[in-house]
Amino acid sequence: MKFFKKPDEMEMSINFKAMRLAWVFENIVLIVWTIISCIKEKGSFPITLMIILAQNIIFFGSKLYMAHKMTDDKNEE
Repeated sequence: MKFFKKPDEMEMSINFKAMRLAWVFENIVLIVWTIISCIKEKGSFPITLMIILAQNIIFFGSKLYMAHKMTDDKNEE
């Protein structure tokens, strides 16, 4: 018995849109939290800023890596 079934195109599209919406929401909340923390604590470096930076570095880095990997696979054929 399979625990996970392979998603079809529609399910993958729905999952992608939901993940994108969650990512945008998380970034907006963390940016607002960072701005409020900077105003209240006057110039300190809040942990939320490090979370935003790490999240976006991982996201855009993996996006570049996967895009590069996909284009290299097509060029080899």
